[in-house]
Amino acid sequence: MKVSLFVLTLWCVTIHGLLYPEESETRQIRSLDGLWEFRLDEAGVGKTEQWFAKPHLPSPTILMPVPASYNDITQNITIHQHIGMVWYACDFFFHNTAPRWVLRFQAAHYEANVWVNGQSAVDHSGGHLPFEVDITRFISSSASYSRVRIVVAVNNTLTSTTLPPGYLHIYNPTYRVLETPFDFFNYAGIDRSVILYSTSNNYIQDITIDTDSIDFDSQHVATSAVLSYSVTIGGTTHQANTLRLIIELFDAQGILVVNNTDSQSRLIVNKPNLWEPCGMNHTHPCTEESYLYTLKVTLYDDASPMNILDIYRIPHVGIRTIRLTDSKFLVNERPFYFHGANAHEDSDIRGKGFDRVILAKHFNLYGWLHGNAFRTSHYPYADEFYAMANRFGIAIIGETPAVGLKKDQFVSQATLDHHKQVVTEMISRDRNHPSVLMWSLANEPESGDPEAKGYFSALADFTRLLAAGRPITYVISATYDSDQGIQFFDMICINRYFAWYSQAGRLDQIPSLVSEELANWRHRFPNKPILMSEYGADTVSGLHNDPPLMFTEEYQKDFLSGYHGSFDNVSSIVHPNTGYFVGELVWNMFDFATDQSITRVGGLNRKGLFTRQRQPKAAAFVMKKRYQELEFIPTEVTH
Repeated sequence: MKVSLFVLTLWCVTIHGLLYPEESETRQIRSLDGLWEFRLDEAGVGKTEQWFAKPHLPSPTILMPVPASYNDITQNITIHQHIGMVWYACDFFFHNTAPRWVLRFQAAHYEANVWVNGQSAVDHSGGHLPFEVDITRFISSSASYSRVRIVVAVNNTLTSTTLPPGYLHIYNPTYRVLETPFDFFNYAGIDRSVILYSTSNNYIQDITIDTDSIDFDSQHVATSAVLSYSVTIGGTTHQANTLRLIIELFDAQGILVVNNTDSQSRLIVNKPNLWEPCGMNHTHPCTEESYLYTLKVTLYDDASPMNILDIYRIPHVGIRTIRLTDSKFLVNERPFYFHGANAHEDSDIRGKGFDRVILAKHFNLYGWLHGNAFRTSHYPYADEFYAMANRFGIAIIGETPAVGLKKDQFVSQATLDHHKQVVTEMISRDRNHPSVLMWSLANEPESGDPEAKGYFSALADFTRLLAAGRPITYVISATYDSDQGIQFFDMICINRYFAWYSQAGRLDQIPSLVSEELANWRHRFPNKPILMSEYGADTVSGLHNDPPLMFTEEYQKDFLSGYHGSFDNVSSIVHPNTGYFVGELVWNMFDFATDQSITRVGGLNRKGLFTRQRQPKAAAFVMKKRYQELEFIPTEVTH
């Protein structure tokens, strides 16, 4: 059967629809992580002086680890608080063993310009998401190897049209301040891995796979499932009528389950093993693994005997469905209750730099805590977080970097266009992860502004076409009677800090205020489930007082516990017939870095259940007990 080619042009630059670099029989991967040349460009002269064309960056340079945020690597406060351009450079020898080579940046914050061997290769706007470029044309094809120099300029300056936005104030040549409407440090640099990988001239450019439906028997055992998939091919060197595909789905033991040869079709899986989110009465503990299939796609040329051109595998195919009712969030037609703690990609020295040690510690602590969900606050996380969540059945609410939006953004077509670009990149990258159950398009916008209505209406309409079966939402700090945008979305997610940012110190007011808040939202939107997406209190580890006072460990314990009774009164699993509340996510998992201010001692937000060094505060044990108890609440099948 002939394959239908959706793309038959060689893309030199791709900014979305990016498959994670997986090694295979036809693909080589080389990490370029390591110590790179680095220097500040405080005067902003690097491009004019063509630093990208020089054999070395002009002195003074230092060695900078990649991946890492550059801010905390040195003892230099100028580097820590730098605003503007920085430059990285790396040299390596390239062995010409494949016809096509792609340079990929997993993320760089914020504006990135890349040169290869002195020639402009790719530009990208936006942190937290990957971008890549075919660099074959920059490499000599006449030699078996060559020396390659990569130079990268990264600018962390945020503007009114970036996501997140920012406002630069220049008071004098040495006093520049970036005003940011968000409460985390604006770490910058090449903060995720840099990868070189190879493909054939014709290659598998993109794959999508979704669960269309699952049939259950009377005991709610899955009897069959329908998966839909699509494969996109890139390249120019073969005739379209000679290219063929084989699509194969393998179970966890490596046994072939079903196959097909169409580029876009369906796979019928009999007696499927379902991907289940952990931490529910009917599912597995969060320290055990959920079930994953592997999708293998093989591209070959039929003009010669089975000439294999490319092989790519998605190792995390999860069969599961998502559906919302007016009061429940259903996964595989059973009510799901989100419980866990949001976090930042933030750690000592590395800043937002990706580190597998930190990744492993994060998920080990999550298993200990019995958390089954988190929001990628307030930006898409590194790909590896999603892979771990797929494996253990941790539910993810994937969030864009649109934090702190206000009227300046709501009336800006440039901001809306960039927001759409970021949404496209995020969903294209993350749509195949079964752990991603919902998309959050913004955090705490000033959505009470009348201009927010048109902005979020347009954004919701755009996103629904891409959402891959997931509900969409944004996270609200506006009041229930002022918000203009959530009417266009599927679920209500609210952040509330009663007895912290308001009613300071009054723990006794929490139950009535939380109950009233949830009731008011429910009255306005009786057909939308509600989730508390943030609640928490700053706590200095080791600070104690009786009676509980703000910033003590006792206060954090009682603060969190004060919310739980109100949650349970309207819980969709505690009260399946009348409840409408579908989850609770503490702010925050770990203490994290912020700008210096009189409210942030040591430049840290201390709302973590754990310190920044990943050690538990007393409240961590309270939440562990809470989540263990939630696991014992039985849930009923909903059809």
